[in-house]
Amino acid sequence: MSNIKDRKRFKLMPEMGGALARNYARQRGTEPQIEHWRKQARELTTDLPEGAKILEVAFGPGYFAVELARLGFSVTGLDVAPTFVEIASDYARAQGVEAEFREGDVAAMPFEDGSFDFVVCQAAFKNFVWPVKSLDEMYRVLRPGGTAVVQDMNRDATDGDIVRDVESMKLGKLAALGVRQALGQLRRRAYTPVDFSGLVAETAFRTCEVTTEGISLDVRLTRP
Repeated sequence: MSNIKDRKRFKLMPEMGGALARNYARQRGTEPQIEHWRKQARELTTDLPEGAKILEVAFGPGYFAVELARLGFSVTGLDVAPTFVEIASDYARAQGVEAEFREGDVAAMPFEDGSFDFVVCQAAFKNFVWPVKSLDEMYRVLRPGGTAVVQDMNRDATDGDIVRDVESMKLGKLAALGVRQALGQLRRRAYTPVDFSGLVAETAFRTCEVTTEGISLDVRLTRP
C-alpha cells in the first residue's frame, strides 16, 4: 500500500504573479470582502492572548493578515509568489499596520520549531503540491498547544453554493462570471471532509475537526 506522504499532487497552474496577482488583489479588495476578513479575524482570534504570534500561509494580497495585525497580534505571512509579498507589504504600510511578509514554500518553511501560537491558511490548501508535508510543517512551526486553521473550498459544494458565495462578494457582472467559473474549476481540486481527514491522519496532527458551510471547508488542528 502506498504512503500518501510520497504522493505529489500535480500543479494546477503556475504561482500567481505579476499582472495576474495584481488583478486578483483588485477583485478581492472590495469593501464587503474586507469587512468579511475583518469579522473573521475577530472570530478566529477570540481565544488568543494579546500579542500572540500568528502565521498566515499563502496570504495573497495580505488583506486578512492586515486585519489580524490590526488587532494587535504579531503577524507573519509566507507566500510562494513574490508579487504578493510586494502587494501585501505595500498594503500594510498604507494601512499603518506592522506585519512581516516573506517569500517561501509551505512544504519547507524558513521558521524555527514552535515559532507560532496560531497558523492559518485560507483558500489555498487545495493548490499545495505537497499537502501532507505542508501540514507537517504547520505542526512543526506551532508551539505545543497551538492551533492551525485551514479554510478552503469543499469539494461537495453545489453550483448553488458557488452562486450564493459569489453574490456575497458584490462584484461587477463580468468579474462575478469569471469568479464563478474559476470556483467551478477549483472545486474539482478541493477536498471533501473525508479526504481531508485522511490527509491529516498521515501527519503529526493525526486528528482534526472538520465543519462545512456553503462552499467552505473549515479544519481545526491542534499540536498537543
